[in-house]
Amino acid sequence: MKVLVTGGTGFIGQHLCRRLAAHGHSLTVLSRRPKKVAKLLPEDTRIIDSLDAIADDEQIDGVINLAGESLFAGRWTDKRKKVLFDSRIGVTQALVGLIARLDRKPAVLVSGSAVGFYGDAGNAELTEESPARKRDFGYLLCEAWEQAARPVSRQGVRLCLIRTGIVLGRDGGMLSRLWPLYRAGLGAMVGDGNQWLSWIHIDDMVAILVRGLETPGIEGVFNATAPAPVTQREFHHSLARQLRRPAFLKVPALALKAGLGEMSGILLGGQRVFPRRLEQQGFVFRYPDLQTALAHLSA
Repeated sequence: MKVLVTGGTGFIGQHLCRRLAAHGHSLTVLSRRPKKVAKLLPEDTRIIDSLDAIADDEQIDGVINLAGESLFAGRWTDKRKKVLFDSRIGVTQALVGLIARLDRKPAVLVSGSAVGFYGDAGNAELTEESPARKRDFGYLLCEAWEQAARPVSRQGVRLCLIRTGIVLGRDGGMLSRLWPLYRAGLGAMVGDGNQWLSWIHIDDMVAILVRGLETPGIEGVFNATAPAPVTQREFHHSLARQLRRPAFLKVPALALKAGLGEMSGILLGGQRVFPRRLEQQGFVFRYPDLQTALAHLSA
């Protein structure tokens, strides 16, 4: 397949592009810095800095949309919130516009979202059918992101919306920042530790995205989380135990709120999410529980 990828140079995107290349797909990646990111992508990847570089008569068989600035790159000022919105909703709307003008529509758009769609949900068990429990900034961002992608369905394009949890990998994401701290014995539990953390191993995350691209007939919303969410306390102790380090430190909620402002809600709140639709459709997780995932990542 000829596949267009946005966000292809991010943590998930790099793993995805390597898997797609291994499957024999031809890749086009959208990036603002084509020359600088070439070394991050598989050989023979076509890199473009604008969707305008794609002609109306060009063949694109599938699109995977992972574009989005990091939520953790700075305090959520009004200016920063606009950047977070534009980097997701703006790019998604541009992709919808591209698909509208193509002479031959792609078969599928696999578009990113996040479990933040459900808002801070306490202990509620959440599936793809669950409504948002709190209409906080995370919900507003994810809802707008998903709505921006939905018009492609009216163009006859199969749409998969992937609500992603915390993706665990050694070379990116949250775990890459925590690993050296925990290895040094400085790992700390966040808040009271009762908030839920819905996570997924990077290999399973990529497999879900590739499945959405390559499998005709599947569409709609999918929770991309392992089937065994954990509390922040469980995560903290599991990571410390895996690295054989102490787990006595804590970061009080007040300190996080003072340091991070509204962004602290991501760490002090949470979602207990289950991938019901994936399980019903027979998807098998390689790393279904946290112990198995951490053991693999520390090997």
